[in-house]
Amino acid sequence: MASKSGDPSSRAQDLFWEAMDAPTDEEELALLQKALKLDAGNVDALLALFRHEHCSEAQGIEFLQKLVKLAEARLGPKAFKEFAGAFWGFHETRPYMRVRLTLAEHLRAAQRLEEAVAEYGAMLELNPGDNQGVRYLLLPCLLILGRLEGARMLFGNYPDEFEFSAVFAWGRVLERFLSGDLPGAQAALMEARKQNAHMQIYVKGHRQIPKTLPEAYAPGSKDEAI
Repeated sequence: MASKSGDPSSRAQDLFWEAMDAPTDEEELALLQKALKLDAGNVDALLALFRHEHCSEAQGIEFLQKLVKLAEARLGPKAFKEFAGAFWGFHETRPYMRVRLTLAEHLRAAQRLEEAVAEYGAMLELNPGDNQGVRYLLLPCLLILGRLEGARMLFGNYPDEFEFSAVFAWGRVLERFLSGDLPGAQAALMEARKQNAHMQIYVKGHRQIPKTLPEAYAPGSKDEAI
């Protein structure tokens, strides 16, 4: 929906959303360029353009770090005080949260896991409701790093996840195993199988994960396991 405001930054954001619905890359890029002519610091438009760029891993992370700083500056310190605890609930914070998640994912892909964990953790502090599903990305990093106390804290913060999330149900199996609690791991395994029985063949490496991942899934399904 087009903004009724004549404010260039508002119009630029409208053009960004139009770009996201564009049928071709060419039309998307043209709309993004128009948005940036109106507002050169539009974080969403800059992030969308970045996804079309071909750069090295290190260059991409450096760019995203700068973009996070830009998004933070545009919000201002007052927003971080006023909106903390429900950050995603305010539309003006969402470009910042989107770019910070993208940075965290690039850090994770680069095996810079400690840095990724710091980003994920900071995002959860700002928005414990976690509309972006950060907790599902953070847990595997904690387990890989052997930060088991951090994993247990995450379990405590989201106690209802085990029934619905394969990441949490099977993550608890691994946390108990890595903690040396084999009876606890066995009990967790029984519960995890109830949550998603399809997971075991992938966890044990008996079946390869397909190259093309499902776009959506239901809890307990094969698609969720993949």
